[in-house]
Amino acid sequence: MNFSFIGLILQIIFFLFISVFNSARVYIIEHFSVYPIAFFELFLGVASLVCGLLGLIKKENIVLSIFVLVLGFLISFYFVFVYLLPEAGTPPVIRWFY
Repeated sequence: MNFSFIGLILQIIFFLFISVFNSARVYIIEHFSVYPIAFFELFLGVASLVCGLLGLIKKENIVLSIFVLVLGFLISFYFVFVYLLPEAGTPPVIRWFY
């Protein structure tokens, strides 16, 4: 299986996780912590970013590899934007800079 398709599958899992299975996501956040959800989303973003990069290096499917690479970058940026940045004076969800 090509790296591009693996990255695409990871991105489909991410989008299903934040849309269709959002109730399970909220349940985990409420009963446990935000950390498992946040790091799972970060893992999906970085893994798809790496898969897109490997697809570009191996020249598997250039258009799909670029698409996976860009979406992997956006998913990683989503992690930073949602979990690490403060909003309107409220502290960030994950405190990483005191």
